[in-house]
Amino acid sequence: MKAISDTEFGGERPLFATQGLTLENVTIHEGESALKCCSDITAVKCRFEGKYPFWHTDGFRVSACLFTPGSRAPLWYSKNLVMTDSVVESHKAFREMTGISLTNVVIPDAVETLWHCHDIVLRNVEVKNAEYIFLHSSGISIDGYRQQGKYSFQYCRDVEIRNAYIGIFS
Repeated sequence: MKAISDTEFGGERPLFATQGLTLENVTIHEGESALKCCSDITAVKCRFEGKYPFWHTDGFRVSACLFTPGSRAPLWYSKNLVMTDSVVESHKAFREMTGISLTNVVIPDAVETLWHCHDIVLRNVEVKNAEYIFLHSSGISIDGYRQQGKYSFQYCRDVEIRNAYIGIFS
């Protein structure tokens, strides 16, 4: 597996179609689709600022990372994601994905998040501004969850929720 650390990328598709890559302490600046069509990717302590960083990605681990608001629609059309200890500030995250595991993740602007997704596991996740979260999703297992928002779980199937607070909080 190739490793890249302590560096920065910008522009369009700087790591397009990469396989077997570990990124540590890497910043992805403005641009589009930094890791599009990739597989077997690990990102640790990275910062994502450019649009659409993980599209059509298969098999990726994200740990202690930040997705800024500029990373609009950061995770789409992908599968087999394990994300831990991260913050996703951009809205419209997680779209048309399968095999999502989020643990200790905060999503402060979860508008239109987790749409058309399947096989989702959330553990100790907090979401705010979560209008229409989980639209048309299925196979959802939630434990230790806080949600501020409305219209959630519309047209969902196979939902299991434990230890959750869904409502208005500050």
